Formats: sequence, C-alpha cells, structure tokens
Amino acid sequence: MKDNYNKRNPPISFRLTDYYKSKLEKEANQRKMDSLSELCKDIIDKFLTGQLVEAAQNKDAKMQDLRMEKLQEEIRYLKIKNDFAENFDQPLSNSATRYLKPKPELIHNKDSVLVDGSFQQSPYDADNKRLQCTDCGILITWDNFESYLNQIKEYKQHILSRHNREFTPLEKNVLDNLKYEGKSK
Repeated sequence: MKDNYNKRNPPISFRLTDYYKSKLEKEANQRKMDSLSELCKDIIDKFLTGQLVEAAQNKDAKMQDLRMEKLQEEIRYLKIKNDFAENFDQPLSNSATRYLKPKPELIHNKDSVLVDGSFQQSPYDADNKRLQCTDCGILITWDNFESYLNQIKEYKQHILSRHNREFTPLEKNVLDNLKYEGKSK
C-alpha cells in the first residue's frame, strides 16, 4: 500500500545554500508553517498552477498595459480632432492641437527620466559640462564658446546620421535649454 502512495506522490529532494535556507526558514516562520518542506511545496504548487509569476513577465505585462493606454489616448485624441473637423468643416487650430494632444508624463529621477513608459538617460552631464550620446556613448566636449557651437551641431548631425533617428523629447529639451557654461572637463 505504501509503494502505491510513493508512486502517486514521489518525494523530491534538492540542496540549497545556507543563505536561501535561512530566507526560507524566516518565511516559513512568518507564515507559521511547521516545516520548511511545507513552504517549498507551497511555492512549487503555486508556480505550477500559474499563481506565482516571474518578475520579468510582470514587467512585460505592465509595459504592454502602458502601451495600450498610450494607444487609447492617441485614438481618443484623433477622434476629438476628426469630430471637430466634421462638425465645423475646418481643422483644429494649432494651439488647440497642442493643448489636446496627450503628452508623455515625465517622472524625474537623479539620472534618468520616464518618457512614454521607458527610461531615458539625459545626454548632458552638468558636472563635466559635456554631452554624451545615449545610444553609443560618444562624448562631445568643448574648449571655448566657438567650439561649443560647433560641437552642438556635431552632436545633432551624429544623432541624425549615425543613429538615423529624430531626437527624443528629452534630448530636444536638453538641447533647447543648454547654455555655454565654460570649458568641458
């Protein structure tokens, strides 16, 4: 009879490092479980039934949700714009377009900014007074004001020709507000 039970419910054993064992013991104590094997069985059961999801899948799902929300906002904006054109037989004015168009939220951190759901690093290093391409890491430095003007043009050409893309809103904002503050370090 015991042989039949072992075939239906075979025991599984594995080894853990002391660190993981102590973490599991703490978790078992917090959950008021009698043994460590009960906690391990509970974790494995949850994983196999799909109740326990890996962190990467959570991030991917959140990114998909954010993209979907962005698309919904864009669709809502286009509907408003089209309804206005149909009702008044003229397109929406530029000022109204700028006001109604959904803008990406900016959440400022120390070194990076969340734009359209993804983190972007600022291309300007204020401590060293220099620009750095966020795609390839090339440094743009200057010695004097004339060199500064030339290097700004060089940076713009670098982004357009080397990376074949337009400026991100963050890069555009940095370049619009950048002022000569002396020689780069």
